[in-house]
This record gives sequence, structure tokens and C-alpha cells, in this order.
Amino acid sequence: MVMLWQTELGWPLPENRAEWLGLSSGLMFALSNVLARKATHLDIRLKSFGVWSGAVALSLLPALWTPPAFHSLVTLAPQTWLLLAAIGATIFGVTLAVQYGLAHTPANQAIVIFLFELVVAAISSYYLAGEAMTTREWLGGAMIVAASLFSGELEKAND
Repeated sequence: MVMLWQTELGWPLPENRAEWLGLSSGLMFALSNVLARKATHLDIRLKSFGVWSGAVALSLLPALWTPPAFHSLVTLAPQTWLLLAAIGATIFGVTLAVQYGLAHTPANQAIVIFLFELVVAAISSYYLAGEAMTTREWLGGAMIVAASLFSGELEKAND
């Protein structure tokens, strides 16, 4: 919240379709992670298949509602399909890694790992997009790192 909150904009509600899709995909990602932690009796491959089949089913719905977008997928160049396949394979591998990590990491540490993504995004935007690293980004990043260190100490105290 420290890193993303902008007081002049008020509550950070999505303003367009892309932002609503981003918010809903983030919520579904979080829900799938919670369900994966809960379903300890299922194999990691089955959990990953569930995540992927749900993602495919939910992403096809908007494509079917907007036929021009669906038709443009059919006419993509072969190298574009190859790039999409490579991205898909990479994301599939990451999904397997996330499911494995969730199954073998305590919840208090897993959430810190996911929050660390904000630190990586802030640093990446600084180097790749020329964004400025303000005090808020440094403070938010420090809070995430401190939470990670605190979480590790808390885990040691519980052992």
C-alpha cells in the first residue's frame, strides 16, 4: 500500500477494461494459490493443470464475446505463434514452480515472497522504463524485506 497508494486519485479502483481484467486475474491468482495450499492431497501436476484449464476457460470467454479479437488470433504469423508457445511454456514452468513452492513453504513466508514481486517490479521499472525511485518505493521495499526477515525469525521461534 505504501508503494502503490496515490492520495490524489482516491481509492485505486480500475478505470478501464484492461485494469479490471488485471484486477480479476490477480484475484484469481490469489484464489488459486489459496486453493492449492488447501488441497494438500492433490499432486502438483494436477493443481497446475487446474490453474491452466481455469485460465484458458476464463480467457476464452472475452475472446468469444468480441469476435474480431478472436479472428485476429487465427491470422497470426507463425513466428508469433512460436513466441506465444514459448511464453506459454515458460509460464507453465513458473506455475509448476509456484505450486511446488506453495506446497513446501510456510504461508507466512510464501506471502512475503509474493510481495517481493513489488520490489522487483519497482527496480525493473526504474531500469527498464526510466521510472523514478522515490522515498515511497524505497520505504515499501524496505518494509517488504523487513517482513521477510521478521517472518524467518518468527518461523525459527516457532520451531
